[in-house]
Amino acid sequence: MATFPIKPLDGADGYLRWKELVLLGLNTAGVAHVLSDDPPPAPAPSRAAGDSGAHQASKKQWARDDAVCRGHILGTLSDRLLPVYLRHSTGRALWEAVARTYEPDASSWELTFEELEFGDDETLREQVARAEALAIAKSRTPEPSDELVVSYVRTKLLDVAEDAIAYRNGTNMAGLWRSALEMERVRNCRQVRVARQKKEDMIGSWSSGDESGRIAKKRRW
Repeated sequence: MATFPIKPLDGADGYLRWKELVLLGLNTAGVAHVLSDDPPPAPAPSRAAGDSGAHQASKKQWARDDAVCRGHILGTLSDRLLPVYLRHSTGRALWEAVARTYEPDASSWELTFEELEFGDDETLREQVARAEALAIAKSRTPEPSDELVVSYVRTKLLDVAEDAIAYRNGTNMAGLWRSALEMERVRNCRQVRVARQKKEDMIGSWSSGDESGRIAKKRRW
């Protein structure tokens, strides 16, 4: 059913990837609607027999979709987690139970943001992307203002913020992104010059060594 292989969920690590891939699979199968829609209501007693027949068909289709949805979710849980969630009888109940356990809330995102550290192998743009994503997640609002996100990101990327403010780009995320890109270009150019100089020095040392060798040979002759 799933478009991509799904690694079985076995804890908090990997939950977000698992969630998105499971949703992709459920939407591909056309059964994701049972996670949010209610089952078809029973027809009014005064309705015609034809309406009752249509309701039965709709009810049967819903039950089929719900069974497929529930089975798919259970099939993507690890052997350790399967017994924990097997008791939930509908796809929605199962989905919500897993989410209650592993869905990060604003407080957990806030902690992740406060503990955020960058690796030496990360580019400035990667750092901005991580800081921006966590700032939005921790903001406790569905659509935080650009100014709020910038205020959070500045606390993690002081050099980028200072550069953006110096060039009057520090009031929005677009400005921080421009500063990060320009700073990265400057760093790359500097590294290119250093690498080029090292190469030239190495070639020069080889040339000097060859010349010294030729002079020594001439002296021996």
